[in-house]
Amino acid sequence: MAADAAGDAPLDTTEMDERQQRSAARPEKTRWYSKGREQRMRTDPEALSSVSCGDSAIRCRDVCRSYGKLKVLNSLNLTVPQGHIYGLLGPSGCGKTTLLKCIVGTLKISRGHITVLGKPPAFPGHGVPGKMVGYMPQDLALYNEFTISDTLWFYGRIHGLSSKDTQSRMDFLIEFLDLPQKSSLVRNLSGGQRRRVSLGAALLQNPQLLILDEPTVGVDPVLRAKIWQHLVEIVKGGQVSVIITTHYIEEARQANVVGLMRNGSLLAEAPPDEVMKQHNAATLESAFLQLCESSDQTVSKPNGSPDNRHKEGSQSSESCKDESQPILSPGSGPGSEEPKLTADWKVRARHMLPKWRNIAALMIKTMVRMKRLPGFLCFQFLLPVIQISLMCLCIGGDPRGIQVAVVNNETSETSLSRSLLSFLDNSSIEQVVLPHSEAFAGIRDGQYWGVLEFGKNFSSYLMKRMLQTRVSREIVDGGSVHVWLDLTNRQIALMLQKKLQEAFEAFVQNKLGSMSYLVSLPIKIEEPIYGSKNTDFTTFVTPGAVLSITFYLAVGLTALSFVLERKEGLLDRCWVAGVSSLETMLAHLFSQLFVISVQILLMLLFIFLVFKIPNEGSLALVIALIVLQGVTGISFGLVISAAIDDEQSANQAALGIFYPNLIISGIIWPVECIPYPLRYLSLALPQTYASEALRCIMYRGWDLSRMMVWRGFVVTLGWNTFFLILATVILKLRT
Repeated sequence: MAADAAGDAPLDTTEMDERQQRSAARPEKTRWYSKGREQRMRTDPEALSSVSCGDSAIRCRDVCRSYGKLKVLNSLNLTVPQGHIYGLLGPSGCGKTTLLKCIVGTLKISRGHITVLGKPPAFPGHGVPGKMVGYMPQDLALYNEFTISDTLWFYGRIHGLSSKDTQSRMDFLIEFLDLPQKSSLVRNLSGGQRRRVSLGAALLQNPQLLILDEPTVGVDPVLRAKIWQHLVEIVKGGQVSVIITTHYIEEARQANVVGLMRNGSLLAEAPPDEVMKQHNAATLESAFLQLCESSDQTVSKPNGSPDNRHKEGSQSSESCKDESQPILSPGSGPGSEEPKLTADWKVRARHMLPKWRNIAALMIKTMVRMKRLPGFLCFQFLLPVIQISLMCLCIGGDPRGIQVAVVNNETSETSLSRSLLSFLDNSSIEQVVLPHSEAFAGIRDGQYWGVLEFGKNFSSYLMKRMLQTRVSREIVDGGSVHVWLDLTNRQIALMLQKKLQEAFEAFVQNKLGSMSYLVSLPIKIEEPIYGSKNTDFTTFVTPGAVLSITFYLAVGLTALSFVLERKEGLLDRCWVAGVSSLETMLAHLFSQLFVISVQILLMLLFIFLVFKIPNEGSLALVIALIVLQGVTGISFGLVISAAIDDEQSANQAALGIFYPNLIISGIIWPVECIPYPLRYLSLALPQTYASEALRCIMYRGWDLSRMMVWRGFVVTLGWNTFFLILATVILKLRT
């Protein structure tokens, strides 16, 4: 038949002989297609010329695709004639969706060759992926936060349609597909309505090739007939071709050609009437069942024994490399029919450069989604503020209400021991006066953090120590405060020692006045060069904490958003529409810069105005370094999303590096305290030099003329570049 002939490629004698040999092993009922086709080609030169490669919208030859040891496509040959509707039929799991993804270029074939509209998918300068193809995936692949209008405007921007054309097509599609009001949110639509919106997005730009994966599932019969009528109309001019998969086998009778798939191979490819005629079947479904039975009988024959099939499978597994990740670059395995196509270097350069139109469309998409999720957006803005506030409130302050047992063997109200105890900071230390035995029993039971004991002659001995030049060991011991501490909590123990020292200095100053130097240590701590005498641990931790919070929030949001979009098919659909991976990354980077900037401004307002963290340096340098750390976090999130496919693993990867990095980057404890083998590792981490640089800017007032400052910027930029390159390499290796 003409339609059948139009769908075939020219065959030389060698190819026809090979196909005759392959078909000889099939039952008679399954050989009708190749046999009839060869007869027509031998007797009808016009039929031979009419199926040239240039007249084929899609041409697949010896296509193989596997996931590990599982062969999904096995030496598949398929031809979609230009200006025809091709119905691709087969049970679930037979490889239809995988084949369509290979055709549009989001999956790489392991062997064979595919041409789409005359060139391989993703060939430089070719419109596939891009405006030339309209793709409706089996998954809905729609943004739930979008309205119907937002969805169509988004793809209109990507395809470069003018506002007038987009609006005109939108009005037509809403009426044609019987969609609700264009202001309706996708998440509020029924399953059938969402599928119609997805179909509308595929039809929007009037593509030359329509690839529709189960477009009529969940659609009522009236609208289903209307969709088929529209498909028939658009192919009449011969400029548009359609490949459609469907579970409704009988509706595929409206296609010009049908291909019947099973177990990754094509059982038949011909006009529907011819398929039914060859099998004396009243329905297309009956013919398909007969073909499946014939195929099963072939497999059960000796040549199709399990052992032989195992050998064939092993050979095919070796030749069909596991390639399960989306790609945007052209590539094909070896194939005898692969054309030698080359692209001009200027075309290749334009193909590699990002299109700002696509970046703008993706950024608008992100902003619209943020606008539709105000609660989540506010949470994003406030989360770092909450984290830094908790850090400033809970870390670095002095302990409060620490109970200390006091054993005072002096009974006089005017004793020096009582006077000394009065200078202790009562807001931090709660004194509990007890006998000796009860005090030690209490500290052993964990009731008290320390015991202070004064001898019965403490006052007289202390005065002798202060006034006499030579004293005995007994006087020294009797004039001392004996302290026993619970050192299981070093911070509390250090605080108690500090408070006791401060109390004694205040006591001596009160009693001796200008003569207090006689009993003070011969060490005088002058005013600090940088910082103040009241600098606490919070001041040390804050710069590193700000960088860490900014970095890891960017990591989590980037990794999770990309993994979820890939899982829901949204990234695939954007890539088929012509968006490159680089454009996707740049758009996400620019969009997240807005979020990061707001987060940083809010954090700085809180730490400077609320918690009074000092800043002696340039605020511009402070903001620039924190923003760079956020960008580095985004880059690392891209690495995680490139290497990991599910959100749970992505979360585990992001959280798994958080604690080690926090410990050994000098954020909560000085790098100088880390043992040398780990110190070298610490210096290689993204936040070690950056934290040091931020402290130098904030507390020393240094600028980029100082090595410790510019080194932090250089290392941060270096890590950012490394992560971006690593993400790109991982994507290429996985494709």
